[in-house]
Amino acid sequence: MKKSKVIIGLVIFSVSFFMLGYFRSYVFLYLNARTSLIYYHEPYTALPPVLHMFESFDYGKLLLSKWLLTFLFTFLFGILSVTSIFFAFRQKKYTLLTIIVYALIFIASLLSMLVGRIYPSLYSHCFEISRGLEHFQQSPVITIALLLSIYYFSQAPANQQ
Repeated sequence: MKKSKVIIGLVIFSVSFFMLGYFRSYVFLYLNARTSLIYYHEPYTALPPVLHMFESFDYGKLLLSKWLLTFLFTFLFGILSVTSIFFAFRQKKYTLLTIIVYALIFIASLLSMLVGRIYPSLYSHCFEISRGLEHFQQSPVITIALLLSIYYFSQAPANQQ
């Protein structure tokens, strides 16, 4: 019975991250393409029906929307990670650890953007660092690393810790 619960949990975990990641990529690919075409004054086709709400947005509104969507997807991936860790171990300390890891990476990303704003010569580098951190947060990598680490350290004998 325990083994089947683990398998079901892994399937739900995998499918959830895959679906959220696929939808995130879908949204950002279309919005990035639209933003680029508007910026370069190129003709563009209609957005897919699910993104129709962005159809009338100008360049500035699209950029703002992308920032808001970045925060939203980071939050959703964080919630999915916290939920996965909670259901895997059922201990508050591991759930809190997950929240702290996500918060620290998010703060590092914001600090990178702040440094880029303060020092314009570093802006493109800082933006890429921030973007990389956000892409990292919007993937299952953190959760997988936490799941493996927590499992390993919780299974280690007390005299080896």
